[in-house]
Amino acid sequence: MVALAGLLETKNAQRTVAAVASGALHLAIFIVAFVLGGKQEGIGANDQAFAQLVLIEAPEVDRAEGVELRPIEPMQASVLPAEISVSMPDPPLPASEAVRSEPEDQQITPPQVEAPPLPPVTPPVEQPEVTFLASIQEQTSLPQRLAKLAEELQNKPETPLHWEQDGKQYTAKMIWERARDGTALDRVIAEVSASDQGKLMSTRIMLKRLAFSQFTQVVDRWDPMVQLHDDVIVGRFHSNSQFNVFHDSRVGPKFLGKVTTAAKSFEMSARGRGRQSDIFAGGIETRTNRINLPQSLQPFAWAPYDPEARIHQLTDDTRIRFFADGSYMWRTNNAPGSGYMNKPSEHPVYFVGNMGSTLYVQGIVSGNMLVYSPTKIVIEDDLTYANDPRRDSSSRDYLGLVSDRYIEIASPGTTGPGDLTIHAAIFAGRRFVVRDIDHPRSATLKVFGSLSAGSLSASEPRYATEIEYDSRFEQRRPPGFPMTTRYEAERWSGQWVETSERMADDTL
Repeated sequence: MVALAGLLETKNAQRTVAAVASGALHLAIFIVAFVLGGKQEGIGANDQAFAQLVLIEAPEVDRAEGVELRPIEPMQASVLPAEISVSMPDPPLPASEAVRSEPEDQQITPPQVEAPPLPPVTPPVEQPEVTFLASIQEQTSLPQRLAKLAEELQNKPETPLHWEQDGKQYTAKMIWERARDGTALDRVIAEVSASDQGKLMSTRIMLKRLAFSQFTQVVDRWDPMVQLHDDVIVGRFHSNSQFNVFHDSRVGPKFLGKVTTAAKSFEMSARGRGRQSDIFAGGIETRTNRINLPQSLQPFAWAPYDPEARIHQLTDDTRIRFFADGSYMWRTNNAPGSGYMNKPSEHPVYFVGNMGSTLYVQGIVSGNMLVYSPTKIVIEDDLTYANDPRRDSSSRDYLGLVSDRYIEIASPGTTGPGDLTIHAAIFAGRRFVVRDIDHPRSATLKVFGSLSAGSLSASEPRYATEIEYDSRFEQRRPPGFPMTTRYEAERWSGQWVETSERMADDTL
């Protein structure tokens, strides 16, 4: 019994040693793994375990079922790699240092940052202009002076202008604007400054050059054998010489516009009572400046070049007839030539005769026409607009008749009985003639437009005359119609604007 107990004690001691040795071995492996594995803040999700510690409690050893275990020899830890690479995710950067991965070819667009709204800008408040109304005398005298200066300085446009009147010092600058086409008018812008008792003022006046078509009637040399008797002239009238007026108890002339003459007076003959104011309803002014007739009336001397204009050059005596649809035809008398144009034109149409040729005209004009002959133009029948501007304010029908010498009314056998009506601006450089005036009077010669001439023949007893001004001529003229050397104010407010010395210098 003693021997068996000693054996059991020896076996128990061996088992105890084996358990202790096993625990020591696993503890050593754990310590080696911990030391050689590097310092870590825990194990990552992607880490792979290379060793596992298993602890066996001592009571489990007794379940060996009588199998005697050999003593466990101490084991040397397996050699581990000197450095084990453990892949750990990079810690996230602070928000301010975050880096975004972008493809190399893709341009990084900076974020749009809205600029803070700008404070509202308040525009500077403009002070109202200080204006002064020109005196009644100045409203009349200043435009007249500028119109006279424009007439005198047409060939010297850069001449400085200074003058004194009624204690005021005036300075003016003329800006010349030539007509843009054959129907427009020349204009002048007068920029004027004045100094009155240390006060500086400025104003602007628009002037226009008058065409002969802007006078109802202009006569250069009045025929002493001709008297104005049964005549009505609506619009402005001018004569460069003394003219004759005759009225009786039955009838007398009537001037329904301003009358001017370069002569000292006019000659009046009367039978019975009559008042001058009944004759000159628009007033009369004597000793005015002459309106000289131009030396050349060729239309292209009065119109800038127009590549769109239609020009018919007529070498012989030619009859021209106009039609209401804008078409026209012509027939040459001394040559087998004729023509017909059925395409209306929106641009000016010129009929230009050669020296020695006579042009005969009649018909209904639709369009913008001018007939010119160096020698003679004969009106054979009515010559009217397709759209009478007195009934149709939008009418764009214009006709000019221009000759260096004569414009005539054909004999009664050609014109026929009754009134003869002409819608046109007429310019006869030498004389306007009514043939066969001794024919018993039966009609009235009615001109709607204007009539300018070197001189006039009598028209009675064949015709009484009525000349009515075409008010459209205030802004436009028939193409290539001649212009006078006279200017007049077209637009002025009649006010001065107070200005500084620097502004006045900049203006002038």
